[in-house]
Amino acid sequence: MTVINKISRTNTMKNNNMSHPSSNEVMRHSITAKQTVVSIQNISKNIREYSLRMRETMGTLRESGAIPEMAEAIREASYAVRDTAKDINEATIELKKNGVIVDTASAVENTLKSAEESVKTVKEITNDAEKVSPNTTKAVHDGFQRVRNETSQVTDKVMKDVKNKVGSK
Repeated sequence: MTVINKISRTNTMKNNNMSHPSSNEVMRHSITAKQTVVSIQNISKNIREYSLRMRETMGTLRESGAIPEMAEAIREASYAVRDTAKDINEATIELKKNGVIVDTASAVENTLKSAEESVKTVKEITNDAEKVSPNTTKAVHDGFQRVRNETSQVTDKVMKDVKNKVGSK
């Protein structure tokens, strides 16, 4: 009796509260044990085959010079990333120092104020037109509302973006 069969029989006996296993149980465990041995043998064979392939691949890579070439390429790429990050940092510091960001935010703020003043003027024109021509007034009023809504949405979005960008600097 093989070691695996003995282990299977012992486990079967333990599972059956130390009773004697039937011949069907022993046969079933015996087949399972044989399948286990075959599986282990197949795994061992695959490990040997893959180990040989890895050795061959590494030998080919070493002989071809691909590994040093790859290392050199990675080093060059890391230098490029480092230099780019340094350039970006210098550019943002210069923009901040020259006040470009603040000036741009201020210009956007002034533009938005002018747009709001224009909206107020259009509203006044609409009110004046309403008094003179009620039918035309509805069309103008609807157009004004559309412009007002779109301007408000754009203004809010631009202000948030500007505040986020200026606040993060």
